[in-house]
Amino acid sequence: MSPTRYRISHTARSDITDILKYTQTQFGTEARLRYQQLLRTAFEDLARAPSRIGSSMRDELGSGLKSFHLTHSRKRAEDVHGLVQHPRHVVFYRIADDQVMEIVRILHDAMEARLHLPDA
Repeated sequence: MSPTRYRISHTARSDITDILKYTQTQFGTEARLRYQQLLRTAFEDLARAPSRIGSSMRDELGSGLKSFHLTHSRKRAEDVHGLVQHPRHVVFYRIADDQVMEIVRILHDAMEARLHLPDA
């Protein structure tokens, strides 16, 4: 049975805030709204199907940890504000003991994930 609910860690919430502030500053309101929609879509996609195409087991980074690049939800996230052309973030998540999908971090794809993830 797949989770249909998700929660976002405090660290991941901080990641989201930072990502959206940067996007607003560098690219403007429309771009921030597009990226916000992309994040929301990716979280909902993963909550519905945590092992969906594009997800990868990342046990080398933490027990039960998976990753999912936002590129894989890009087309489903298109809305009135358009489409994010080149998403650059990876969602790190796991299924928690209570069977809720937990978003652990959202990191830029150029970052060394091992340095930014909590120990398992």
